Amino acid sequence: MARALSSDSKRDFYNVLGVGKGADKGEIKKAYFKLAKKYHPDTNNQDDKAAADKFKEATEAYEVLSDEKQRQLYDAYGHAGVDPNAGFGGGPGGNPFGDFGGFSGFQSGDGSFHFESSSQEIDPEELFEAFFGGGKGRRRQRGPRKGADLQMHVRLKFQEAVMGCKKELHLRYQVQNRKTNGTEVKERDVTVDVPPGIDNGMNLRLTGQGADGDPGAPRGNLIVQVLVDDDDYFHRDGTDVHTQCPISLTQAVLGGTVDVRTLTGIVEMKIPMGTQVDAKLMLRGKGIPHLHAEGRRGNHVVHLKVEIPKKVSNRQEELLREFDQEMERSGGGIYGRLAKAAGSAFETIFGHHEKGSKGGAKKKDEKVADKDEDSDDDIEEKKQQTA
Repeated sequence: MARALSSDSKRDFYNVLGVGKGADKGEIKKAYFKLAKKYHPDTNNQDDKAAADKFKEATEAYEVLSDEKQRQLYDAYGHAGVDPNAGFGGGPGGNPFGDFGGFSGFQSGDGSFHFESSSQEIDPEELFEAFFGGGKGRRRQRGPRKGADLQMHVRLKFQEAVMGCKKELHLRYQVQNRKTNGTEVKERDVTVDVPPGIDNGMNLRLTGQGADGDPGAPRGNLIVQVLVDDDDYFHRDGTDVHTQCPISLTQAVLGGTVDVRTLTGIVEMKIPMGTQVDAKLMLRGKGIPHLHAEGRRGNHVVHLKVEIPKKVSNRQEELLREFDQEMERSGGGIYGRLAKAAGSAFETIFGHHEKGSKGGAKKKDEKVADKDEDSDDDIEEKKQQTA
């Protein structure tokens, strides 16, 4: 007897399911479920041969394209590659209910449908729900129903998210009593183990901690969304943290050490000599734990902020001016024509000194005044000689 659909007359399997040749398994599965729900014998007139043929065609296409080996043969040789009569060794094979392309035992004595398939990708319960929308009354479901999933959120402090913690959650939810067709309110407490390194917006799945199912069926799952408060000191960037650390002008120039508060305590950090404004130093392995890599941590980035004093004593000013002069003599700092416009490095930071002060600053002003007086005397002498 000839096959109902010969290799020559069959439509392209990709066209049957309405997917492209690059479609992944998920897309193929979704397309098949849509067609199976539309053309399944239970959702159409049992005498509708056209619907039955469409269902058979979609099922055959799915069985081939959902199997990696079969799909490779089909892509290489077309329908002949998966036709067991063509000598390629392909085809779904061994199906006593060939007219339904891989499914057997559709209708049983109790009026329900039982699905068996040669393809390992099909979940009978998932297919059943795809046909009947999760049990909206066309057919009674077999067996007790699993409980519904519940969702809630938990708020954590920054340190709790970094270090991990335990949180007690109080659940309050409604379940349907199938015997009375009424609803019941249930309450219970659940402990959540928050892993170190969790971040804002992540979800935790607690298997079996959702709503109650039917007697004999498991509970659903509890999905907990994590909300993490910001911290005034630490600023998170993935598994790295950033902080600011003030240092003095002397520390920036001469170097030194400074105490830095990290996630695990106070550490002493070395400031290198000649540290520039807005420099950054890194404390490796002092950041946030990696969520899926035990023992690994991010880094702690310290942003150094050089604090410039707004007021200085006379002695401090004297020393700074001497330092400035020494820098000029040694060729350091900003000097030359640029210095005439911008002033010395010291004056750029602290401003021009107007009033006389003790020590070198005052003596410098006196020397300038003496020089001006000598110049005036020379001019006066030249005028007298000319006269």
